[in-house]
This record gives sequence, C-alpha cells and structure tokens, in this order.
Amino acid sequence: ERWLLLPRRGIHILDPNRHDSSKMGFLVKGKPLSWKESDKVREYVKKHGVEQFIHIWKKNKDREDLDFLWGDEVEGFLCQLTEKEGKKAIKLSLRGSEVLEKLKEAEKEETEKAEEKAGCGTCPPSVIFHPEYGCFMIETTPSAPYGGFVRDLRCVEANMRLRRAKVKEHLKTGEVYSTMTTYPLMGVDKFTLPPHDPNGPVAKSQYVPDQLINPHPRFATLTANIRTRRGSKVDIRVPMFKDKNTPPADTEIHMDAMAFGMGCCCLQTTFLARNLEEARSLYDHLAVLGPIMLALTAATPLYRGRVADTDVRWSVISQSVDDRTPEERGEVPEAKEKALKKSRYDSISLFIADAANAYFKDKYNDLNVKFDKEAFDRMRKEGLDEILAKHIAHLWIRDPLVIYQSRVELDDTKDVDHFENIQSTNWQSVRFKPPPNSDIGWRVEFRTMEVQLTDFENAAFTVFIALVSRAILAFALNLYIPISKVDDNMHTAHKRDAVTSHKFHWRQDLGSTISQHMLKKNGGTTVTNPLKSTSGSNNGGLKASGFMRSIIEVKESEFRDDTLDNFCRVKADNRFVLVYGELDEKGESWCPGCSRALPIVEAKLKSFQSSTALLKLPVSMKLFKDNEKHPYRIQERLNIQSIPTLIRVGAKGIFDTPLASKWCTDTFCVNQYMAYSAAKRLRGGSTKALLKEDSKGNDSISETTIKKIMLGQGGSEPLGLIPIVHAYLDMIECDSEVSRVGTGLGDDKTSCPALSVSVCSSASLSACTLSVVCI
Repeated sequence: ERWLLLPRRGIHILDPNRHDSSKMGFLVKGKPLSWKESDKVREYVKKHGVEQFIHIWKKNKDREDLDFLWGDEVEGFLCQLTEKEGKKAIKLSLRGSEVLEKLKEAEKEETEKAEEKAGCGTCPPSVIFHPEYGCFMIETTPSAPYGGFVRDLRCVEANMRLRRAKVKEHLKTGEVYSTMTTYPLMGVDKFTLPPHDPNGPVAKSQYVPDQLINPHPRFATLTANIRTRRGSKVDIRVPMFKDKNTPPADTEIHMDAMAFGMGCCCLQTTFLARNLEEARSLYDHLAVLGPIMLALTAATPLYRGRVADTDVRWSVISQSVDDRTPEERGEVPEAKEKALKKSRYDSISLFIADAANAYFKDKYNDLNVKFDKEAFDRMRKEGLDEILAKHIAHLWIRDPLVIYQSRVELDDTKDVDHFENIQSTNWQSVRFKPPPNSDIGWRVEFRTMEVQLTDFENAAFTVFIALVSRAILAFALNLYIPISKVDDNMHTAHKRDAVTSHKFHWRQDLGSTISQHMLKKNGGTTVTNPLKSTSGSNNGGLKASGFMRSIIEVKESEFRDDTLDNFCRVKADNRFVLVYGELDEKGESWCPGCSRALPIVEAKLKSFQSSTALLKLPVSMKLFKDNEKHPYRIQERLNIQSIPTLIRVGAKGIFDTPLASKWCTDTFCVNQYMAYSAAKRLRGGSTKALLKEDSKGNDSISETTIKKIMLGQGGSEPLGLIPIVHAYLDMIECDSEVSRVGTGLGDDKTSCPALSVSVCSSASLSACTLSVVCI
C-alpha cells in the first residue's frame, strides 16, 4: 500500500467523545441561559475564550502529527411513507432522537450485523451517530478515522453503507433514512409525523412547529437567542423558479425559522494537518475550492414545496442563523460603523497562512474585515502572529449564543468551552480547528459540499476532496485568489445550474512543482501511469517504454576532476547523481539510509517517460566518514555533507540543490524531488525557475467553467484538478499488482480495481459528476 502523503502517527481526528458537532457546536448537560440571563456573563465568556485559545496555541504551536488521518460526516433525515385509502403520502418523521438512543443501546450487536451486510471487514469496524438540530436528523461518522493508505479510500463507501444499514435496522415499516439536503415539503401543511401546529413559543414560525427541534435544551435556546438578539424572526428569502404557470406576484419563497436552514443536511470532511503551518495553508486553499465544490455538489432545488431558482442550500442556512441586529445588517444609516457584512454562517473573510508562506500575499485579504480589538491585542501580546490573531479576533465580533449556567467559571488551562462556544457558532465555509484537550492535532474542516442521495456519490466527493487536499500539499499548488473573488464565486455557485452554465474566478498560474512528464500531450487533460514493465538491462542500462535508462557507476578510487563534466555530456533528458555508502557482498550498505534509498531511486528511474541517466558514486565508510577533505565534500558542485544524497543535474551542467538524507530519504520526497523538471511545470510549459520564481508567479485570474477547472483547459492553460489528482496518485505509485489507477477519463474504465475518478461532460443535472469506484 502507498501513503497518501507521508507516514503520520496520531489518533482520532473525529473524536468519538467530541463536544463539537459540525453544525451545532458542543453539547453538554445543564441548563442554558436565556438571552436576557446571559447579559452579565457574555463578556466574561468572550474574554476567557481568548485565554483558552492562547493556552491551546502555546501548548500546541510546535506540535507535529506524522500520521495523515481524516474523516467525513454525512447527515440525513427520517421520513415516513404512508398509504391510506389508496392515497400515498410522505411525512417528516420526528423519531430521530428515539432512533439515536436505540443505536447507542445496541451499538456492539448492531455493528456486527451491519458490518456483515456492508461487506467490508477492513474498514473502521463501527460508526458513531450524533444528534443534529432537527429531531428528524441523524449525523453519521466512522468510529475511527481513515488513515494514509490507498486502501482507506476503498473503505469510505463501505463505511457509509454500514452507517445506513445500522440506521435502517431501527426504522419502522415504511420509514426511510434519506440523505437529501432538505425535506422538500418542510413548512407545507401538517408535514410532520406525528402532526403538530406551527407558531410555537421558541421559533414563533408560521410554517413549522417547535416540536421538530431536537429536545436537547441547547437547540431551543439557540433558536430563541438568535431570534431575540436579532430583534425579530429570521427572514429567509429564496428566488422562485418562474415558468409560464408561475403567478407574476410569486417571486420569492419565504421561510421564517432556523429549522429551514439548520434542518438541511450536509457532507463534510475533516483533515488532520501535520502541524500548525500546514493547517493554515490547507485552510486557505480549501476555502478557494469551497464555492467550486458547492456548485459541483448542488442538490437543493426545492423549499417549502416550491421550485427555487437556485440549487444549493448555503444561503438558506446563512439566513436562518443570521442574528445580526438591524444596525449590524446595515439597515440603520446612522449606525453604518456597526454594520457586519456577513451572517455567522458564510464564506471565510480572511486567509490565515503564515507570513512565511511563499504564495500568500497581503493583497489577497482584500475585504474590510472587522475584528475584536481587545481580543486581537491580547493575543498579539502573548506572541501570536498578526494574521492568526486577526482570524480569531474576527470570530470574536460575534456574541456567544448558548451559555450553560453551570459552565461559566472554568479553568482556562483545562477547559475549552468558552472558546468552542464562539468558534463552533461561526459556521464558515472552512473551519480551522485547534487541538482540543485530547490527543488530537490541528485540523481543517471542509464544509461546503451538499449531501448526495447515495453512498456511492457521497464517497465519490469525499475521496475526491481528500485526494485534492493531498495533491495541494504534495505539489505545492498555489490556488490563491483575492477573498473578494472567493465571495463572488460563492454568489455564482448559488445560480441555478452553475455547474454547467456559469463561470468562476480561477487562478491561471498554479505555481506547482508537479512534473509535466506525467501528463500526455493531449491538451494537458489526461495522465499516464508512470510505472511500466521493464526489460532486463545490460551494463547498467535499463530500458522501459522505449526510453533508455543509463546507470553509470564510478568507484571512489576512480573519481577524477573531469568525471562530472563527462557525465554532463551524457545525452539524456533527466540526469541525477546519487552518492551513497558502498554495498557489501550481501548487497547491504554500511549506511542504513542508503540501503533504503537505492531501490527507491532506481524504481523511480523506471517511471520516467524520457531518457534518463544516473551517476552512482559509492563511498566507503573508512574514506568518507569524518573526512572533511573527501573529494565529494570539497567538490563545489557536489558539496556532500551527508549520505545518501541525490542531486539533479539541469541544463548546461547546473547542479541543483541536493536532496540529502538529513532532509528526507523516503519514497515521497524522492518521488517529488525527481518528478519536477525545471523546463516543464504544471503552469503549462513555463520555463521559469522552479522554486525561486514560485512566489513571484503570475497572479492573473480568469473566469472559467467548472468543467475546465476539473478537466483542464488545454494548451498552455492550467491543468485540471482531476489530472492533478491522477498525477498525484501516479507520483505515490498507486499503480501496482494490488491497486492500479487508470486515467479515469473515459478511455480506461476497466483498469481500475482500486480507484477511478471520472467526469461526465453531458449536460445533465450534475454534468460534472465525479465517480469514485471503490472495490
């Protein structure tokens, strides 16, 4: 099996005992305070929430998690099919909380039964169920995170089937667990079972009853406090789809309760980052992808029994929890300074990459973002950098919505309740998740995707975004565009059929180190499999795919001043020098790292689709160790300080920065180092220098379709995300007797027992549907 990025040791990223639910925040026992009751403690909670984050940051700022762990969350709802006197009907079943209790009671027994039905003995052995806003909803996650192996990708769909099977075993006859984004008839007549009347004291909605709110006191308090703080009921308006039969006066679909938004179901993924810096960078890049994946997964065309002129849920949820006062909504001209541009549920407003990130530029944060000055100053005083401090301080412009009477005075070094109180009720397109007080590291949650009808589709998007996240890091992709353009893309994603009919802002220079040798010259849209069958070699020469592989070995005693010059005259598209500890009669080196490096490098040579030469320079321990005058050390072009060391030789005999053992000797680093070519890059044949110019890359942005974003634009234009994913899979050598990866673009559908990512270009409801085949 192959690592998706690098071996990482860690634990759960979706803590089975977690307090934070993806949408609804942490749940604890106790009595929540009403909005009026919380007047005296809100500022205390905000102040100590900052102190809790400072403690988390100090404790974990240097944390490293080597294992790549990740997970998904799938939400669904229960509905009841009925038939009376030949008339069929469907109602929203309010038994979600009851089913959850039964699932918990019979967890072990039900797991074994469902696992047998799901038919996957290698996947996480169980699942975990969580409550959501509606008592008709159930959220599901795997009981353990997926890991960094290719085999974990094949477990996603099976685990999703396992979850559905477990829920199904506790349903009544005619009851269905559906993974749809929203119940289409919510708010239409008596739509619940059992039936209830609207206009309850909590939501005060003219359409929906309070009884569909989860019975945990947090949810009713959240609903009431949002309405109270706002000064009125929430006011949700969605444009209505109009045809010849639509009355002229009907232009909008009106909704008036939090349930219309927080009753929507989502598909979310969470990724454990190696460290704080990686989490911040991944957060930024996934934020750019948020609108793209929202449009690509669009699945919400119906509200309150009407057809909408949009097909995504995001704006409805945003409006459903909008607790801004009239002044904050900009409705009071004399209080413009108090206006907040966005709801608590919206796209991000700040990129947060570390200032040392070569791609990040201050100009990308081009929104006028308000932030809590007191919180910002406090964090800066404790050593946080300006960018991260501003991100947290921006969240702190919101009030805590639910405060538990018994959880006010806490130990800020042990508890995180006050931090999570505000953090978990800022529902943004991507969530930056600091480590809680458990053995979990820095995480990033991707939140924009819409849940799909089938486990197959949900697994497809889950696996795809997981692979994209790995490719972003592996190839050092640069997806940055100004935040204002990300917001524009979010608006575009809300347009009906945006996936096929509208264009999105997209960066033209992806600034990556991915090699073009992995790509066929067919408009830059398909990817080859780099590992080909090889024939035998004579005198150190390897032949593969019609290209010569020359391996030249020069013994230590035979090395001359002109050895490197002669090697530079070898006619080959790719030239490398490998310095390593010589081998004994058993083929083992006195340098353990060298024994590992040799087969990795030689295997990589077989993957090149052009002529390649390798100069092998074995050294003896006796002559090399502690010998500062060794020719390889004092030779300026080699400058060997440790072994094994791999050096790439560029045009005109220019020796590139060496990849030394003290940096990295594993398969991933060697693959990445040997993959990129100074003359051919992801940006479409640019001849700019590889590393030095990346941070100065072309900032041009164009408007393009999602099909081109996914498949590529051909010629010298940027590659698509799908070819990049395939190049990534090729790079980690996801091509073996166990798992082969085809192109997945229609020309090799049968060669993929492990994984295939494909795109359908037909103009259908989901014209760019991604299909991941998990076996």
